[in-house]
Amino acid sequence: MIGEVLVPYTFSHRYAKASHAAGIPLTNIAAAMGHTTEVHHQSYARFIPDGTADLYAKRNARVS
Repeated sequence: MIGEVLVPYTFSHRYAKASHAAGIPLTNIAAAMGHTTEVHHQSYARFIPDGTADLYAKRNARVS
């Protein structure tokens, strides 16, 4: 996008966000990014979807 600033971590943040949105397990995302789940939580916790809301949304979709 025009006017968007890219920083060194832009691509890793995008990768983490897209991976979480796709429902890939945290351990797999962390391994693919080359760090532990603890490090992943410290750096990318804001990209991890709320598990409770997701579970209810999936359950409600099956009931409807």
